[in-house]
Amino acid sequence: MFTKRLKEARLALDISQRELGRRIGLSEDVVSSRVTRYERGTSEPDFETASKLAKELGVPLAYLLADTDTLADIILAAASLPLGEQRKLATELRSKSRR
Repeated sequence: MFTKRLKEARLALDISQRELGRRIGLSEDVVSSRVTRYERGTSEPDFETASKLAKELGVPLAYLLADTDTLADIILAAASLPLGEQRKLATELRSKSRR
């Protein structure tokens, strides 16, 4: 799922793999190939790199790592809310999950 969401988020920003690699500080000789491998799933970024990717793409890291598309959608929607609304939503979700 990480690979799919990484590519979708990059394309939503309309930037190339090379540009994304540059923006997160990869060396020029590996920028495109490294991001290509991340998107294909042939290589996985370490936690620091995954965090940089998420930040550059403007999405929470949890969105890229979510187990399901539904959970990813919830994370993305919640992240767009103001902090107070996020807290209210978290309280509501905790309440519902205890039923």
